[in-house]
Amino acid sequence: MRKQVDFYHRFRIAGLSFLESSGAWQVCMITKANEDESNTKYAQGGIAAVMYSPDSYEKHIQDTLIAGDGICDEEIVRMVITESTERSMS
Repeated sequence: MRKQVDFYHRFRIAGLSFLESSGAWQVCMITKANEDESNTKYAQGGIAAVMYSPDSYEKHIQDTLIAGDGICDEEIVRMVITESTERSMS
């Protein structure tokens, strides 16, 4: 029996979890150490707020759109990032 395997290097945990939970994929994670020692474990979230020069909203917006690889709604990205500084201070 031939089996198709799609390999995604450095896929994000949220994406892998979604693919597995959809029932359409079986997911196997391969790590360099163990699955408990990952960036995901230590990630604490955060806000992409512009606080100091030379940082800029446009840099954050472009970085988010690039990282989103075409799935981000640019209008929402712009709204969230341009409002982030004021909201993080309140």
